[in-house]
This record gives sequence, structure tokens and C-alpha cells, in this order.
Amino acid sequence: MASVWKPAMPTALLLGTFILYGTPEQPGTLEPAGLYLTWTEDPTSTIVIDWHVLADSPLEALDYRRRGAFRWRNTAAIETFPSPFTEGRTIHRAHLSGLRSGTVYEFRFGTESRIYSFRTMPETADEPIRIAFGGDVMVDRRMMESMNREVMRYDPDLIVWGGDLAYADGREDKAWRWVEYFTTIRNTLVTADGRVVPILSAIGNHEVRGGYHWAISGYTQTDASRAAAAPYYYTFFAMPGQPGYGVLDFGDYMTIILLDTDHTNPIAGAQTEWLERTLAAREHFTHIFPVYHIPAWPSVRPFEGSSSTALRLRWVPLFERYGVRMAFENHDHSYKRTVPLRGNAEVVDGIVYIGDGAWGVPPREVKPVESTWYLERSESMRNAVIVTIHGDLLGFVAIDPAGKTIDEMPLSPPVAKLMEDQAATEPRPSR
Repeated sequence: MASVWKPAMPTALLLGTFILYGTPEQPGTLEPAGLYLTWTEDPTSTIVIDWHVLADSPLEALDYRRRGAFRWRNTAAIETFPSPFTEGRTIHRAHLSGLRSGTVYEFRFGTESRIYSFRTMPETADEPIRIAFGGDVMVDRRMMESMNREVMRYDPDLIVWGGDLAYADGREDKAWRWVEYFTTIRNTLVTADGRVVPILSAIGNHEVRGGYHWAISGYTQTDASRAAAAPYYYTFFAMPGQPGYGVLDFGDYMTIILLDTDHTNPIAGAQTEWLERTLAAREHFTHIFPVYHIPAWPSVRPFEGSSSTALRLRWVPLFERYGVRMAFENHDHSYKRTVPLRGNAEVVDGIVYIGDGAWGVPPREVKPVESTWYLERSESMRNAVIVTIHGDLLGFVAIDPAGKTIDEMPLSPPVAKLMEDQAATEPRPSR
């Protein structure tokens, strides 16, 4: 099988706060205080651009154009709202639609701004697509930066983080952690030529006051209660937005499902019912990737943990029923890959669960593979997982903060197809 693509050399990254440009095409010198791209709708034809500005900043407009076009288009509809508990910091949000698939667009925040760009997603996976997965992102800013830089060498089409983003715990006195988080994104996830990588972010316990819905005084399963429990998360991230879990479809080749493992929504009940409807409607998708924080198959914490047990009871059977091949778990601060699992047993065509959330945090001691039946690999190591899809092929490489390969799986088709192909080529027994 073909190998997963790996970079030949580092890509230069934007490291400074201000960059001077000397050409008439790019005269702007100013940058926003924070910059975050995501989607809430079709990634082949839309984008959501958030930019954070400080008091008296001139960067309040948004112009965009297809790369190569002469004329800039102005975006009139811009949402504006204050950054929680951060005096003088404002967030602007623009939703762009009607874009061409697989196309580079440029954007700027007025004539004094640097020019940035993004790529819309293609309508098919006829060419390789790379997605970086991870979680537990920024206990230490330097750790986050080092992993970001190594991931950017792979030129990912998007990044998906499965919770515990800035470790602010929803607390007012930790707003500074979110300032550092968005500064780090701007400084390390923008290429030298200005391309900004879109990000999807699920919720984890460190986004929430008290960590879990059952620990929140006066909690009710409402938008207002969730926003009060996780004020930063529900302000900063358009996707998934309320109710805190959501799905994003990429053509009909990939769907990413962001879930909430008992943080502002119970695992059981409405979320599980929604998950079953969502998966049932997407059985025809080639690649279905659930992403969530607490692991069903932990590499560090107890197997009998309440949320892990609930996941194996409520969600894992749905993953098995509706064609999931790989799911992404976090929270344990380690690297893990399970054996293929189905029906609480190792089977050749089972689901591989991969994680366990150590992007920018110190790793923990893992359970030994030899005495943990469901683990294929476990390492006390920080990591990011770069997944490549190409048609129905799926593969990955897991890397450490120095870019060294920890683990990998070459591009391969679904096991069921391999078994069908093998059966078709085997000689029939003679009568």
C-alpha cells in the first residue's frame, strides 16, 4: 500500500507580531490580535473568519477575493461581540459563502492589514487530503508552539482538536490563557505566505467551570446554562456552537462529528439520540471521524471510569453499526492506538481508537500494552496524528514535538474491501 505523505523539509512560519511588506500588492503591516478560521456549513463553499482586535484598532472591515482576481469584495455583515473577561478586546466574525471549491481565497481587514489566505475544501477526495488530530492543546505555550510547527510541515488542510484547549476552566481570572492561545495560533498556524489553517474544536473538561455538567451548580440542559458553564468556548467557536456537539460534512467523502463527553451535555439522552440520527444519515460517507475528549478506551485512567463506561455503552455500538473506521479520543495525555475493536473484542474489521490527547501538555505514564488487552500501542509521549485520506484509502502518521514518527499506518482501503478482494482472487475449490 502507498505510504502516508511526509514533508521533505520544514515550511517557514510566521513568528513575529508584525511583518513589513515591500511590494505594492501587499502594503499592509498590521495584524489582528487573534485569528481563527472554521466552518459551520459546507467547507467546499464557505468559511467563517474570526479576528480579535484591541481598542482603537483600525482592522474592522473584511475584504476578500479569489487569488488572481483584481477586485476586492467587501463583507458588510460582520458580527461583533466582546471577548469574555478581557477588557478592550473585541471579536469580529464574518461568514463567507458562495465560494468555489478547492480554491485559494485572499482576505484582509482593510487596507492597513496584512493579506491572508485560505483554501476551500475540494468536493471529492480524488487527491490526498490531510487532517491533523489531537487534543489537550495548551498547558504550556511553548509546548503548543513546538507541536504546531511540526504539524505545519505537513501542510494540513485542517486541524481538529478534541478539547482541553487553553486550560482556563471557564474562569474569569484565567482569561489571559485564551489570549496566549489565540496569539500562538496566529504566530504558528499561519504560513510565511499568509495561509491560515482552519480549525475545529470540541469541548473538554478544562473548558468548563467544574469540568462536568453534574458538578455545575444550577445546571440545566439549556443554551444559557451551557454558555454560563463554558463562557469562552461558546463565545470563541462558531462550530459546533450550541448545543455543544455538531457535525460537518465534506462533500460525501468525509464527516467529522464533534461530541461532548459529559462536560456541558450528558452522554446519555438527547446527545446519544442525536448521534444515532446523525450517523444513520451518513452511512454512505467514506470516512466518518468522531472526535471527543474522554476516551472510551483509556491509556492512562481507569477502564471503569463513569464517562468511559457510558461511552462504551452508548456511543461505541453506534460507531460499530454505522461504519466508523477510526475515532479520536483525548484527555489522558499520552499516545495510544487500540487494536481493531468490535463488540468489546479484537476483530480484524474493527474500529481503531487513536489519541490520547498530548498536543501541548506533559505526558503521563501509560498502561502497559502487555497487560491491557485493547491497546496495540501506548507511549508516554506528546503527539499529533496526521491523517491522510485519498478516495477510500485511509492512513496516518503520529509524530512527536521534534517531528519524529511515533507510529504510522500506510494508506489502505477498508478491511471489508480487502477481504472481498482477497475472496474474489482466491481459487475456488474443485468439486
